[in-house]
Amino acid sequence: MAEWNRDTPWRQGHLLGSDAIAALELVHATDPENTLVIVASHDCDLAQAPEGEPHVEVVVGRLVTDKEGNCTHAKNARKLHVEFAGVAACWAEFDATAKVPIDKFKLNEFDPRTDARLTPENHAVFQMWLASRYRRSAFPDEFERRLTSKGFKLHEKIAKAVKPHGELITGVFFDVDNGEEATRDGPDDTYTLDITILHAADPDFDAAEKAAIAAAKAIQTAFEDKLFKPTMTWQHIELSSCEATSESVLTYQQFKQLKRWRLDHISLAATPQQSVPAE
Repeated sequence: MAEWNRDTPWRQGHLLGSDAIAALELVHATDPENTLVIVASHDCDLAQAPEGEPHVEVVVGRLVTDKEGNCTHAKNARKLHVEFAGVAACWAEFDATAKVPIDKFKLNEFDPRTDARLTPENHAVFQMWLASRYRRSAFPDEFERRLTSKGFKLHEKIAKAVKPHGELITGVFFDVDNGEEATRDGPDDTYTLDITILHAADPDFDAAEKAAIAAAKAIQTAFEDKLFKPTMTWQHIELSSCEATSESVLTYQQFKQLKRWRLDHISLAATPQQSVPAE
């Protein structure tokens, strides 16, 4: 058995070959024929001696024929759709609950695939997705109750507005009450909400901008229909703005002030309600 050392060919984002998948008995739970396995451990952890860090974490995923718009760009913390480039270019789906530890010495018997790789940009997306499971934005419970209430279902309206535009939209960000913590009571005591629809700058800026503008208009209409038009005054949540912005324009200062709204955001669906760690 070859010695594991810092010169290992394995890196985060590498795919296991079919020989390694079979030998390690890694099978997708519902689609075994299309199993795809990716290395999740960071390069620095991979370089550590097995005596100190004996395992490599992988995610068991699968090939998919097409992407799901709301699962690209780490917009969904539970499920990722990401594209691999190369001779065997493909789209893959990974689920955050399908992480598996494998022995470094066993992995060392195999080489990573070279026919399908993540581009640097998609490798960054993969890293953001891995981190998003443990780094999510927290919003006031009452704000979330209003946004996700059965009478309004505005969280669903947001997801529906963004979904058709897939990779063109890279994120949905909220600014609630300018970042100030406030306790609201009753429909007339409204939260103030500013929404930023962040869109890609490359490879087609115009198409991405058009998509983000369309999504912003759909969201604006949904909020007005549910929270403004019935009484001709804002109730529950006042949508102060909903604007499309390019990721090439958003400043780091602005980014720090905003909180990402995950399109799989269901923190209030649990019983009892579960709090969400700050992003």
